[in-house]
Amino acid sequence: MRRAATLTLLVAVLGTGAAPAGADVFGPLSLVSASPVQQADFARDPAISGDGRYVVFDGSVGGVTGVWRRELAAPGNLEQVAGGDALLPSVSGNGRYVSFTTNEGGELAEITNGLPNEPQHLGEAPNVYVRDMALAPDAPGAFQVVSAPNGSSEPLTYGSAGGGAAEELGSMAAGRSAISADGNEVVFVTTAVSNLARYPQLEQEEEENGESPRPHTPVLEVAVRNLLQHSTRIVSVRRDPETGRPALDPSTGLPEAVPTVGQGGSLYGAVATRGGPPRFRPSSAYQLTQTVGASISADGSTVAWMAQQLGAQVPLLGAETIPPEWAEPVWRRIADGEEAATRPVTGGSDPESPSCAASGEQRLPETPVAGDPCQGPFAIQLAQEQGAGGVYAGEESENGVPQLSGDGYEVAFLATAPPTALGAGAGGAGRHPDLYVADMHPGLTRAQATKPLTELASTDEQALRTNAPITDLAISADAQQVAFTTDRTVFPLGSPAFVSAPAAAAGMNEVYDVDLGNETLTRVTRGYEGGASEHPHEAVRAGVEDPYFFSFGIDDGALSPSLSADGLALAFSSTASNLVFGDNNTPASLQRGNLDGADAFVVGRITFAPQSTEQSISPAPPGPSPSVPWKIGLTAQSLRDGRVRLFAALPGPGTLRAQATGRIFTRGRHGPTTARRTVSGASVAATAPEPGYATLTLALGSRYKKLVARRKGLPATVAVTFVTPGHAVLRAHVNVVFARSAGHTGAKR
Repeated sequence: MRRAATLTLLVAVLGTGAAPAGADVFGPLSLVSASPVQQADFARDPAISGDGRYVVFDGSVGGVTGVWRRELAAPGNLEQVAGGDALLPSVSGNGRYVSFTTNEGGELAEITNGLPNEPQHLGEAPNVYVRDMALAPDAPGAFQVVSAPNGSSEPLTYGSAGGGAAEELGSMAAGRSAISADGNEVVFVTTAVSNLARYPQLEQEEEENGESPRPHTPVLEVAVRNLLQHSTRIVSVRRDPETGRPALDPSTGLPEAVPTVGQGGSLYGAVATRGGPPRFRPSSAYQLTQTVGASISADGSTVAWMAQQLGAQVPLLGAETIPPEWAEPVWRRIADGEEAATRPVTGGSDPESPSCAASGEQRLPETPVAGDPCQGPFAIQLAQEQGAGGVYAGEESENGVPQLSGDGYEVAFLATAPPTALGAGAGGAGRHPDLYVADMHPGLTRAQATKPLTELASTDEQALRTNAPITDLAISADAQQVAFTTDRTVFPLGSPAFVSAPAAAAGMNEVYDVDLGNETLTRVTRGYEGGASEHPHEAVRAGVEDPYFFSFGIDDGALSPSLSADGLALAFSSTASNLVFGDNNTPASLQRGNLDGADAFVVGRITFAPQSTEQSISPAPPGPSPSVPWKIGLTAQSLRDGRVRLFAALPGPGTLRAQATGRIFTRGRHGPTTARRTVSGASVAATAPEPGYATLTLALGSRYKKLVARRKGLPATVAVTFVTPGHAVLRAHVNVVFARSAGHTGAKR
């Protein structure tokens, strides 16, 4: 333990330096779920403060459960934040305020005493609280409820538990990402019908009928609490398709909550779940903590969540329909006021793209077309064909909550849908998650804004080395570092480039770090003797790639990465027993017991002082300045109503003309014959001063319309000319088929 304490002090120095991160070299790992005299029984869900001074985690220390805070600098105090079944902490930038979820909120002052306590909640619903660590647990104001109605300091009132016990459904907050840097704003999700919003008309009807007021706000809503103002606002709002802004409740003038939809025995709302609200469960060995929730940016300006019921929250193409269970990350800048729209972070279509809006396209084609101006970063069409659930169809063992940079404009997220760029061979249903980051600044299409950070290295979904899922993620406030966990060992992308020595075989989840500044990927975790993460396990059997999964029934190892604001310190949890010398809480046997050996760790990034080098700059080479090539690109799509749509990439303004000719069968004086005839024509003026896209839709002339009903339709050749004064006339042609398909019902997204 003296060794571990020494390493802790070293990491504290490394993790709070002022120099920017410029190298992918990490120092020794430090065990932080311990005091100078004892180690935690188990510890999970660590979160590091923005200044790198504190780490909070949930778990058990000396048989006492709850949320704990460890100071990284001397004297290294370990303090209890909240006792009992408190879980999923997030911490403010200076470490003073800690949010968490518990179903023992009424007894927090009594059970936060550093002693073992029997549960006293007696059916109390889970709620979200914040602890002010500058106050003693029993001092007034030490604990404030977050999941409270607007203007009230009492917890929300909840409706029917829907089959769950009263102490299992209420409100929850995600670990690590639920609190702003100043500790004033906290985001949470309701897991039961609540009184989060008022419905005056319904309340009046209940009063007239002599009934007591009941909760009416749908389940699975995202809300933000301002602790100073005692105000709570709903963030997940229904979109008005006419205005594109949040729909307003006529009785209150406030945005409406997202309605829930029941389908096939499952319930879907604003926040993605696996068919219904998750139950609050006390922490126990070898059981992953639920990850439902949302993230708030450090400056409190922006909220992001993994959403379902997408049709009620974000814009879609005019004829696009999406099943309520499909999930993808969404984003709302609450600092812009009540009229701020909810925007998709990514997706299959991109209706917000100016090129898409100009094209008039109403739905995506059944097969992804790379040049389609409405096609987004992911081939949702392929995912739909194979039964996958939207952009993200992850498992309960993965943390699908998108993570935000300090100003909210960068979003790190997981996606299981195949990227459009990879084409039909990328797979669909059963595809494991990869990691992406998206830029939400205005002016970018979703394809331009989305950057992949990992990519599957083979088509074998069962091969852990090449295809294991990304299980958890984090992004630094400065948006320069993205950390994640996986037991994948092969990373084929050239950018970011994998610069660490790959592990010989897949095993426990390890922590990796992406440096977006120098486009590198580094493995962070390693045993103190240099090998992979390990703990006692059964002997490896032939054909078994991951012995830990088959020994314990879970894919254990590292989880819950958390970065300081400058990215120089990284906290995480792991069940490995060989990360630091003297780790003493590994279970004595391989059987499940009261402990699983999980601990919280911190590692510091080593930065190097810049060195002066002699430089020389050669003069700029002569020659003309670069210019846009004067040429056109042309693709075509046969529509199912018998028309043909052309997509043309143009170098500038001008007039685009198209003429289709086909071979027509005729009967002459000398018998049957064929002749080429002009069957269709159209033109359009492209007025954009810069290169862009234009579309033309061709329909057969009246004399030839009946030919689209033939079994093979009417093959034709389309000749295109593009004319601009002062430039050479550009020509291109493409072969097409005018054909109508019977029974067409329209492609879904």
